[in-house]
Amino acid sequence: MREVTIQLEGKTYRFELPDEFAHYMEQELGRSLDRHSNNSAKRLLNAYLKKCYECFMKERELEELKKNCKGD
Repeated sequence: MREVTIQLEGKTYRFELPDEFAHYMEQELGRSLDRHSNNSAKRLLNAYLKKCYECFMKERELEELKKNCKGD
């Protein structure tokens, strides 16, 4: 387990995550947030919405692949 830390609106949040997932989250958080200084709620919400959009697009891709596989 490894600790991942994020600062939001002046408060520090720490999460204990499995090592591989912690590494992934550090990379992802670093793309949209400043992991070493304060972040606003707006910035966090924006990062969340970007990630939701990525997931939405991946689900669409998977559905398209499933359709194509069934058509073979």
